[in-house]
Amino acid sequence: MPRKPRILTDSGIYHLISRGNNRQVLFRESADFQAYLDFIGLVKKEYTFHLYHYCLMSNHVHLLARFFDQEGLQKVMQRINLNYAKLYRRKYRYCGHVFQDRFKSFPIEADSYVLECGRYIERNPLKAGIVKELGKYAWSSYRYYAEGKPSELVTANPLYESLGRTEEERRMKYQEYLLLERPYEKLIEEGLMKG
Repeated sequence: MPRKPRILTDSGIYHLISRGNNRQVLFRESADFQAYLDFIGLVKKEYTFHLYHYCLMSNHVHLLARFFDQEGLQKVMQRINLNYAKLYRRKYRYCGHVFQDRFKSFPIEADSYVLECGRYIERNPLKAGIVKELGKYAWSSYRYYAEGKPSELVTANPLYESLGRTEEERRMKYQEYLLLERPYEKLIEEGLMKG
């Protein structure tokens, strides 16, 4: 049965998910998480794309990225996952598929959802009960936004700037936003999303 074609979006923004084959663990130790991030960095030198948010969980990966052409979307994810799969097989003497199927790509059409999707991605460790404070999870873009930690991988989410006039104000509002139970209402109230 042929694969379904990917749904394309004019915005070029996609929520991307890659899972370990059979839900197996992809990242067994800190060096594995770091290697995956390093592969993203290497691919960023070859292809033009913006990585707005990311979260690496033990058995899956979430990325929110903007691509400027369809080929970039395909090539970037193929290169990152192929490089990591080679490393994983060699390091753990593993045979077979490392990733389950091909990566999933969900187009983000509404500008207002770009920030909400980033929120969803960065809250994964909290939702999974891995940490009680998002700042304690090292493998997401949370620290870039909420703490101002520099990152060569992350391009600021276009809606992040609208959270405040100063960097400090934006960080504070972003931290609050990630902890809200009903974030859409807050965005509507502040005029960042239409009701």
